[in-house]
Amino acid sequence: MVDAETAANSGMRFSVDKIRNFKVRSDDVFLLTYPKSGTTWMKEILPLVFNGGDIDAIKDIPVDVRVPYLEFTISAEDDKGCRGAQKSFLVPDDFNLDEMESPRIINSHLGEKFLPIELEEKNPRIIYIARNPKDVAVSSYYFAQLMLAREYKGRIADPYRNFSEFFPDYLDCKNRFQVVGYDGSQWHEHVLTWWKRRHDKNVLFLKYEDMFQDLESNIRKIAKFLDIQLADDVVKKISHRCTIGNMKKNKMATKNNYCEKSVNVKAEGDSPFVRKGGAGGWKKYFTVAENEIFDRHYKEWMKDSDLEMTFEL
Repeated sequence: MVDAETAANSGMRFSVDKIRNFKVRSDDVFLLTYPKSGTTWMKEILPLVFNGGDIDAIKDIPVDVRVPYLEFTISAEDDKGCRGAQKSFLVPDDFNLDEMESPRIINSHLGEKFLPIELEEKNPRIIYIARNPKDVAVSSYYFAQLMLAREYKGRIADPYRNFSEFFPDYLDCKNRFQVVGYDGSQWHEHVLTWWKRRHDKNVLFLKYEDMFQDLESNIRKIAKFLDIQLADDVVKKISHRCTIGNMKKNKMATKNNYCEKSVNVKAEGDSPFVRKGGAGGWKKYFTVAENEIFDRHYKEWMKDSDLEMTFEL
């Protein structure tokens, strides 16, 4: 399992050997993201692309049943933290990835070294979403605060006093609640791995900010990658369903059960899974000095890469 240093603060232990040996199918679709990078958004989009925009077919199915987390699902049998997460996400106790009908859509936040070995042999389609790391930091801060403040099972640690206290922990990937990089991966390690593979035939690399600016064209890009034909009216229907405003009204996307029973927040408006969207919110949180520090780190991270991220719209 992931060792104590990289996973203890999340309250969960992932069964790495089982994950690495997971049986991949060639028609699987893997949705890979660094945490807080549009995962829930894509869990709404992908099933609708597959089913031709049939909203009624998925509207009452929890997002983590439609698109299950690889690490939580496989580790639930061995770890009570993962079992608890699955239960609060409304995933049935007997849910089994091996029994899902094809094509399966499977999600993971894990870095490449922890993913199934058979990804290289079976070559399933892989969709990767990258979001600019400054907005990831802010979203991660809010999520960590909720996790740390919960008292229903006792606190893991004290919440941060403010974003500035969280900031250095985010840079070191050692925050009190390991919402980011819970396998030890930093943002750039995770993202650049898949950016380098963006030209592989089975990999589609998307940017969160591009999707926010023009969701319809990105839905078309996703459909083309999956060899699915969608009429223009279906693309518009999916796009309308998946605006941030409509996602906030979607009780499955906002994970009402988890928010209200596990972290004691009102899902509508306060859900950590659908918060604000967009790009540039970080400017309200980073001080001038923090921004300068981050930019120095970012420059070093990206010195050998041609990836360009959008930090404001």
